[in-house]
Amino acid sequence: MMKTAARTLPSDDVLGYAELKSDLLFHRIPHSKRRYYVERPLAIGREQATSFKARYGTDVGAICRDRGISVNLNERQGTIGQIRFRAQIELSAKERAITLYKSSMEELRQCAGVLLPGRSFTLKEITDIHLAHELFHDLEFTELGYTNKRLDDISSLSLGPLRIRASVTKTSEIAAHAFSRYLLDLPCLPNLLDYAYMIHSGTLTAAEFWRQTDVWSGELENS
Repeated sequence: MMKTAARTLPSDDVLGYAELKSDLLFHRIPHSKRRYYVERPLAIGREQATSFKARYGTDVGAICRDRGISVNLNERQGTIGQIRFRAQIELSAKERAITLYKSSMEELRQCAGVLLPGRSFTLKEITDIHLAHELFHDLEFTELGYTNKRLDDISSLSLGPLRIRASVTKTSEIAAHAFSRYLLDLPCLPNLLDYAYMIHSGTLTAAEFWRQTDVWSGELENS
């Protein structure tokens, strides 16, 4: 845990577990394996960040340029139907491109300090966080293999003798969060900002968030 003036920030394990809980197959993960699906992707993302940081420092833009990834800053908000997103990556044999949506980034910048008292973010810092996150997915596509495919599968359906197995896809997101955090020297996993946005927009209260972190921590300790 990391102490701030007002609160103890959730640890990587707790924020990674929060991400894991949003996996569609979370209910199929055995309790005894929950830590595995948090700790392994955190380690994968951290190891990659350490390697790149030794070569590039925190210059995520330079990494993208050297890897031939085009980066586009779109002035609009990213939306598909009712779904809003801040960044997207297109990966193919011909082109790899990351698009960042400036309006959505600015929106996040304005509320980022909600859970980090005394810490403000520039627009560049917010865009770098998302750029690093998408860069990790490029690494998965080109070199590493997708994190969820590198970890053990789980049983997703049992019907008589029929057994269907599937991977835990959110582990890829957990690894990408860890990559951003350790490449950019962030004080915690950046999915904390998603909760800051929810509090800022009124869909979650700060009290409920902190109560939920206690629940996540307890569940993880007992797994």
